[in-house]
Amino acid sequence: MLFFLKLLTAPLIITLSGALVGYSTSLLSGLITCVIGLFGWVLYQNFQKILFLDWIKRPNEDGNFPRFGTWQIIYSSVGQFLTTAKTRENQLSKNLFSFRRATEALEDGVIILDKLNQLIFATPRAERYLGIDLERDKGKSIVNMIRNPNFAAFIKTGKVNDTVLVEDINFIKKAMEFKLAPYDENEKLLLCRDVTKLRKLERERKNFVASASHELKTPLTVILGYLETLTELNPERKEALDMIEEMSTQAKRMSKLINELLVFSRLEQTQPLNEKRIINIENLLSDLLKLSENVTKGNRKITTDLQPFLTLLGWEDHIRSAFWNLIHNAINYTGKNGNILISWQETKTGGAIFEVSDNGIGIESHHIDKVTERFYRVDSDRSRATGGTGLGLSIVNEIVREHNGALEIVSQPRKGSSFKIIFPASTIIKPIKIDHGF
Repeated sequence: MLFFLKLLTAPLIITLSGALVGYSTSLLSGLITCVIGLFGWVLYQNFQKILFLDWIKRPNEDGNFPRFGTWQIIYSSVGQFLTTAKTRENQLSKNLFSFRRATEALEDGVIILDKLNQLIFATPRAERYLGIDLERDKGKSIVNMIRNPNFAAFIKTGKVNDTVLVEDINFIKKAMEFKLAPYDENEKLLLCRDVTKLRKLERERKNFVASASHELKTPLTVILGYLETLTELNPERKEALDMIEEMSTQAKRMSKLINELLVFSRLEQTQPLNEKRIINIENLLSDLLKLSENVTKGNRKITTDLQPFLTLLGWEDHIRSAFWNLIHNAINYTGKNGNILISWQETKTGGAIFEVSDNGIGIESHHIDKVTERFYRVDSDRSRATGGTGLGLSIVNEIVREHNGALEIVSQPRKGSSFKIIFPASTIIKPIKIDHGF
């Protein structure tokens, strides 16, 4: 309001002055005086406007600013605004510099993408990791710069906190792990980390396990052969026979452990050697039931509930291993005269569930989340007594993941356990229904 009053003060004074001149002399003299005054005021305003526009281009330079009137308010207000803006700009520059230093100190490279997955920003570490240049590549699609089908699918999905591993990226022989972090609705924050050394160590570990297991398998086979021969010779002293039997038990347990380590080595391959095939689950379970009868020797009741003609697409050796592990565990941890139910049924969503349930000793709740970890044993003494290695459920879990399934475990101490493998609809082959209607 004050600004508009000051803006109209000069024209009002000029108009009143013209009116007074016209009143004291003549109307023409008053009109001429008013016109000349207003014309001069307009020239003054234009001159001040030119000075202001010239000053606004170089606001840091000192000048002869008006000390009164409208232009004094304008210069003062704009000056305060520019001072505040300069302070904020300096603070923003400091924050940006601190952000760059912080991101450079991180092991992760940081990349910001827009909705179309085009590059907006990349830290120097990300540029070095991926061989990109922010100035050159800004606005380009990240999928075109990192040409990998797994990475492209990962970016297209765009799920927050998901990760993907890309090896031999852009022919620079590096393994990179990418992760999408929570960020703005219109932009994506992509983190990348060089895991080349970790992948190399992982491969060396796998090779060591495989090589060591193969090397141990041969001498153990020889030892077991000699122990069986010594047992057949019927040693005269009972103590000697007991020692031979104990050595034989431990050698068999070690042989089982080595075999399971070899299974892990095969499962950890990036891709199985053979292709997936249609598995007749009825025939497979029939074979496993015959094997279980030899193990239980009629001391446990095993019943089945199998949906006929429901087949599975997968790797038969791996599925056989997973199913037998669950059945064998149920036999080991169910007492004599116990009941075991084996079920294979279609789900409402078009998938299928393989379930092994028993009324055995069960598992306490705090163990359930850990039983699929390698070498984890709920009861070490009982595992040794039953020949357990702590690897069976880990192998099952790996095979389930390999087939895009899920493993569910429900158990109560002294009431029994239920182990379910849930297969998605994409792995199930249903029987074709033939309509005989006319």
